[in-house]
Amino acid sequence: MNNRLPLAKMLTFGLLPSCIKKLVYRMKGNKIGRNVKLHLGAVVVSKNRFSIGDNTEIGYFTSICGRNIQIGKRNKIRSAVMLVVPNINIGNDVIISETAIIRAGHPSMESSIIIDDLVHIFPSTTIDPSREIHLGEECAVGPGCNIFTHGSYKNILDGYPVTYGDVNIGKRVELTYNVFVAPGTTIGDDAVIAYGSYVNRDIPSGVLAAGCPAKIKRTKEEFAPTPSPDEKAKILNTILDDFKTHLVFTGIKHQSDDIQSDYSTEIVVQQRERFDLLSHTCNVPKSVLAKELYRFLSRYGIRFKPEE
Repeated sequence: MNNRLPLAKMLTFGLLPSCIKKLVYRMKGNKIGRNVKLHLGAVVVSKNRFSIGDNTEIGYFTSICGRNIQIGKRNKIRSAVMLVVPNINIGNDVIISETAIIRAGHPSMESSIIIDDLVHIFPSTTIDPSREIHLGEECAVGPGCNIFTHGSYKNILDGYPVTYGDVNIGKRVELTYNVFVAPGTTIGDDAVIAYGSYVNRDIPSGVLAAGCPAKIKRTKEEFAPTPSPDEKAKILNTILDDFKTHLVFTGIKHQSDDIQSDYSTEIVVQQRERFDLLSHTCNVPKSVLAKELYRFLSRYGIRFKPEE
């Protein structure tokens, strides 16, 4: 597999309208869901048949190349993204932002990127899955972060170290800004890695880690104690008030009674679309109001997994 940008295809086949590209891909036996958008310059190059789920959008001049490619539903792979890995498995509701580079520098049978649901990869990140990288559900890879599964450049016969190792990042992990994750490391669920840290050893679940190398600074209850039920209700009430102001700012028409809330269990939009606060699930947002609320709540880290 060529691990370089497929410029020739992007500047020829990639310039065709989305409907024609989808037709060609389907004629070759690939599975393309409903309402998939392949913008100008976007291409998918796969040795084997690939699949893209409903309502997924691939941005301008984005290339996705591999041997085995599985992409789920409602993903937004934005413009100028380079995704070149032999084995690519992306869940649902994933965002990969502009200029992210996910490329296996040393491709092999073991080169894999597994991205679970609701992961957000921010701009200007570099991820090198020369071995397997697994990003757990709802984790965030912040701007300027680097994740590598190999450390090699100098000659091993001259005594320089050469290392390869899988990287496993757990659920709801936050890599803030300019974090470097070294080969062979595991970061446990709900951990937060502070700005500019270098992670070269395993980090347990639910801690704040910082430094070069990163060390545990605080536990979750020390830096982010869980609010009481009454405090949660007040927080959510404030967020919903802010949301109504936001709707005025964006020009989206609404009525106050379109949004109802039982602060301990759910938010209901227009009596039809429900956001379950206990299970963090919701109906697939369909109305303009529900879609905007879905996006707005994520500003506060409140995310929902849409259910069909």
